[in-house]
Amino acid sequence: MRYTNLVLTFVFISLATNAQSVVKFPFISNQGANVMNSDSSWQIQSRITPSIDGQTIYNIRYHVDGKSAIIGTTDFYLYRISLLDGSMIWKTDAKMMYQKEFDGPKIFDVSPDGKSFLSFGQSDPNLQTSERFLLIRSTENGGITKVFKPEFSLFHSITADIDYRYPGDEVRLSREESGLAPNWILTIDNAKFIDQGKRILASYKHNMDGPHFYDRRLIVYDTNTGRKLNDFQLTADPNSADWSQPAGFEIAHYQFPYQYLEKRNTILYGNAHGRIHELNDTTMNQNSKISLVEEKPAGPIIYIPQSDSEDIQVKDRQTIRSIAITPDGNTLYCSGGVESGYIQLYAFNLTTKKEIFRSSLFDVGEILAPSSQILVLGSFTPSGKFYIVDTKKGEILFASDDDENYIHPNLFITHPKQKEILALSTGNQIVFLRPQGGTTPW
Repeated sequence: MRYTNLVLTFVFISLATNAQSVVKFPFISNQGANVMNSDSSWQIQSRITPSIDGQTIYNIRYHVDGKSAIIGTTDFYLYRISLLDGSMIWKTDAKMMYQKEFDGPKIFDVSPDGKSFLSFGQSDPNLQTSERFLLIRSTENGGITKVFKPEFSLFHSITADIDYRYPGDEVRLSREESGLAPNWILTIDNAKFIDQGKRILASYKHNMDGPHFYDRRLIVYDTNTGRKLNDFQLTADPNSADWSQPAGFEIAHYQFPYQYLEKRNTILYGNAHGRIHELNDTTMNQNSKISLVEEKPAGPIIYIPQSDSEDIQVKDRQTIRSIAITPDGNTLYCSGGVESGYIQLYAFNLTTKKEIFRSSLFDVGEILAPSSQILVLGSFTPSGKFYIVDTKKGEILFASDDDENYIHPNLFITHPKQKEILALSTGNQIVFLRPQGGTTPW
């Protein structure tokens, strides 16, 4: 019996490894046309212009019913529309005092039961220096159902001589009277439902730009009570850290990509030094109990993408831009690179702990992996490309252009159940991308 179990285990591992080995990526050129397989390619099947009072779309998310969507606009309104004809189901005001040039109420995520969605509010709409906090809204009417307390920075570094811990009322009043923004406030950056909607995983960043991008946190909440369950302060791993710099990072952390790995109940995140770490509850708890950022654990490194570019001197410092995990939890996709270009796409087998492939030079900024076979990619810049890729066949299924097939590379979302993608085209026109021959499950 014991021998039989060992044989079965070996066969299972071999099958899993062989299945992963066929994952590949087609060549994508930064210049000229990209060849698609016309027999299996996706197309823009239909278009709608949503009834949103002529406002500019800032953000869009499918409702889990697949028949409606929630939209945020740059005039700070939220809408729910029917995807049948674009008609308005409801509209609600999400006005704020602090509104940037291209900004709006972002819809972070929709709950698995379809009853609520995550967005943000402002701690004091009458005060521009106030910042944004996490809240839950109802999908029935857009009304606020739960408000999470604003988070204060706990950043403390001796070697970098920085302490952002809340200093008390005296300093707070002094800064307010001097017209200065508080330097201990964090702003909500992103959030998603995890554990079938029972918990929320949120990321925060320092409310001031510039050199403060290192001050980032991950916080886990209980969805029903809003109680904070765990907390993690971003810190560099000891082998790549420069502790004369805040949090040990020599590179500004513009992105803080992360994903919840359900099969292992862990969090994968990428940092500015090109490391992808894995966090469990124990590591997060240890991190939160230590004051100094230099002494906080960063979590074990599971992958370091290496650059192929001859123009980059340090090959293992590919700042991680985006992360996606296939639904089966076996494959990690990530993009990494430097601001001057050479942002590459990488695939990593989470079971064998081996790199599967690296793409040709391609400025990937957004990655979605709705299945083990389909990969959806958007460029890092708004003027870049949008692709749908078959990673088993190594084929391009769709490539955007500047004409009828234009897709905004940062405004797209995959259908929760079937092979369909909702994306912004020119103006306020929303397009539906589907494969030929009708819709099928992912």
